[in-house]
Amino acid sequence: MPKKTAGLTNRQREFARYYVEGRYSNAECARLAGYSPDAAKQHAYKLLDGTSYPLVTDLIKELREERERKYGVTLVGQLKRLDELSRGAEESGQFSAAINAEKIRSALGGLTIDRREQNHIHQLDQLSREEIVARLDDLRKRHPHAFDNMKRVEDASDRTPAMELIEAEVTEKDPLPAD
Repeated sequence: MPKKTAGLTNRQREFARYYVEGRYSNAECARLAGYSPDAAKQHAYKLLDGTSYPLVTDLIKELREERERKYGVTLVGQLKRLDELSRGAEESGQFSAAINAEKIRSALGGLTIDRREQNHIHQLDQLSREEIVARLDDLRKRHPHAFDNMKRVEDASDRTPAMELIEAEVTEKDPLPAD
């Protein structure tokens, strides 16, 4: 383990280790390190900004250098190797392999980001009216405090008394009808 771990928490050390692996998003590294899933993105940002936790970024740099020494793999070396593979594949007519090498190369170089669209099974625009009503009823049952008891307004004639009540001066008595 690197020498620069003094003054770091276990979570910070774990975050740095997961981050250097390069297999997870920043937020996922924070979650795996034990940070709250709800605030993982914010923790990851602060851990990586270099000013909030400079010891974490120092550890990340040291872990990367250690990994490069151990495996002989560097970012520049990988970029060069992928460039060679891409050119060789293109020269031999293997265009699919060349394109794949270029995709990986551009991702490593930071030119592209792999953003996959999440298709949720229960999208509201694909539900029927009955399914939406059922889901709303379920929400009302589970979270009654979020839904006030409201009077349904059917036409404009029902609105006039409500507007008069809203615009009326505040009195000690409850201005809303008890129905």
